[in-house]
Amino acid sequence: MNNEKKIITREIKKKYSSSEIITRKDLYDFLEQNFFPDLKETTFRWRVYELKKRNVIVSVKRGVYKLSDHKNVYCPNLNSNIIKMNRLLLRQYNDLTYCIWESNWLNEFARHQAARKIIFVEVEKDLVKSIFNLLLDSSYKNVFIEPDRFISQTYVSENQTSIIVKSLISKSPVHSVTNVKVPKLEKMLVDLFSDDIYLVAYKGHEQTVIFENAFDEYQINLSNLINYSRRRKRDKQLTDFLIKNLNFVKELMR
Repeated sequence: MNNEKKIITREIKKKYSSSEIITRKDLYDFLEQNFFPDLKETTFRWRVYELKKRNVIVSVKRGVYKLSDHKNVYCPNLNSNIIKMNRLLLRQYNDLTYCIWESNWLNEFARHQAARKIIFVEVEKDLVKSIFNLLLDSSYKNVFIEPDRFISQTYVSENQTSIIVKSLISKSPVHSVTNVKVPKLEKMLVDLFSDDIYLVAYKGHEQTVIFENAFDEYQINLSNLINYSRRRKRDKQLTDFLIKNLNFVKELMR
């Protein structure tokens, strides 16, 4: 790191506390007044990108930052079953829009560990039935298509492992881990919050514990979280939950 970058990093950390919210205007004014007179907009955007790349600041939401606390990006451990299933899907549909995840990934954040698990295979709406049949034809057991509450309580809950094939909501926050499309942590949290059928083992106070531990341990982009909750039509409820249970500042929810 060159001397200028070291100085800017040091001064930013002196100026702002780790819990302080930094608006875009605050950061622009700080850099212009202290380092770059007549700072141009294009140069400012590059400076922000560079600060984020060096993990000096992180985005809280669009145009809002905070000092990085050097938390890790969530990355689940993929077992051989997930990798094998992923290989099957991509062999049949090489340009498939999808994601795969397991409900027991939430155990990392939970106080009580759920013994039974659900593997969610989320795919384009038009392919749900085809993927369901593909899994059955490939000898997978306990496979369901978006089971309702009765089916879930009567059959899914009795299995040690079940597979649920369901529609993937457009613009879901997903990413690739060793060539497997998995949900980002923001999606997992919103799906937990929005669900009242499949993830009941993690509801109630356990849900609050999971959110607290997730925010404590990993980087979470609040904009991604809220935007996805909006697509699930739960943004108002999630916002109220974060303010009430995690002491989030109301202004951050806008």
